[in-house]
Amino acid sequence: MTGGTGQGGPRREPPDLPGFRLVVREQIPLSRVGWIGLASVPAWAVAFELISGVLGGRVITHPSITVGGFVVGVVLVLIAVPVLHEAVHGVVARLAGARPEYGIGAGFAYTTFREPVGRVAYLTIGLAPLVLLTVVGVATTLAWPSYAGFVLAFLVANAAGAAGDIWVAREVWRLPAETTIFDLADGFAAYLPHPLPASSAPANT
Repeated sequence: MTGGTGQGGPRREPPDLPGFRLVVREQIPLSRVGWIGLASVPAWAVAFELISGVLGGRVITHPSITVGGFVVGVVLVLIAVPVLHEAVHGVVARLAGARPEYGIGAGFAYTTFREPVGRVAYLTIGLAPLVLLTVVGVATTLAWPSYAGFVLAFLVANAAGAAGDIWVAREVWRLPAETTIFDLADGFAAYLPHPLPASSAPANT
């Protein structure tokens, strides 16, 4: 969900937020997350095959690859997946009251926003592409089984590419419910309300 450079793009440093104190400044280990995503490809492929089979869809036990099919698969993985993945991040961010911005970093696409959001909203924005595109993809394999191979490639690429989103969600899940979060270029910053000291509180009258 995060990444990129330049003014007007992702925040690079946690901002000051009056009435709140910074409690977490988390950076995504991009290299490690990338390798985890790549290593998860076989597991996601098996998982989606099992889900499709259990629901009565087509199970691809002996996939056949043609030149045309290979080209379509590459287009799906390199273009359709990142575009739709980031679009879902952006739509859900807008529904949460943020103004999404899109861009391309070093080998990845990103969606970010500069407005603070709550913990549940940040979790929802982060996991929405994995959940929603998986549901739509599985439904597609059931409705049009002849396209199951292409849809499977899309689902696996989308899920593997969500490794960073899953890592962030795991970290955010541990935070208190009242946490406010800013998206950053390499992670996120979490804040909790900071009550005024007793000496600064207005006197009762």
